[in-house]
Amino acid sequence: MNGPMSRPNNAAAIRGALLVVAAVVVGIYLLRGTDTPNLDPAPSASPTTVQASENEASASDDGTGSTTETTLPGITVATSAPDDGTDADESDAGTMVGFEGRPNSQVSVQVANSTTVRGAAGRTTDVLKTKGFITGTPINMKGTPLDRTRVHYTPGNIIEAGNIAELLGLDAKNDVYKMPQDVAALGDKFDKEVDILVALGIDKASAE
Repeated sequence: MNGPMSRPNNAAAIRGALLVVAAVVVGIYLLRGTDTPNLDPAPSASPTTVQASENEASASDDGTGSTTETTLPGITVATSAPDDGTDADESDAGTMVGFEGRPNSQVSVQVANSTTVRGAAGRTTDVLKTKGFITGTPINMKGTPLDRTRVHYTPGNIIEAGNIAELLGLDAKNDVYKMPQDVAALGDKFDKEVDILVALGIDKASAE
């Protein structure tokens, strides 16, 4: 019979079923919450230090002014060899740096006195002779006396001229010059084949 008394029983059954379903859902939710793994944050990547190899770090300058490149990941740096600003004379190219010059016994020198101090060229010639240089006949120069002694050189003898300048107490950079083209003031006794000409000025002639 389906009488009025059967309705409460049906409602109770429905509530019971709903409670069971709710309990199952809650249980599943709780189980999922406890089984969920904890995800630790990934450690931050530490910066990578890139070190150039010894060959890259010690790239040498070959003196040609060429450009070298150092390349890192994503970075390219171009560096140029510094220019020392010196322009060597073509006739003496390669003779100034890293060389000591020829032995004194292979270098010919002649001394010319531009002053009125008698015997100055001869005394300077004797000094050079004691150092082993090939010395020519001392001569006198015509014209106005030089205030400062000059050392002149023919092509290929700039190192030797600098050595003689230092020997005489002169400045190897400021007192050394190329051989003059006009040598008429030196007279007929001047040896045009000589390597070095020392033109005595008042500074050294007076000090003799």
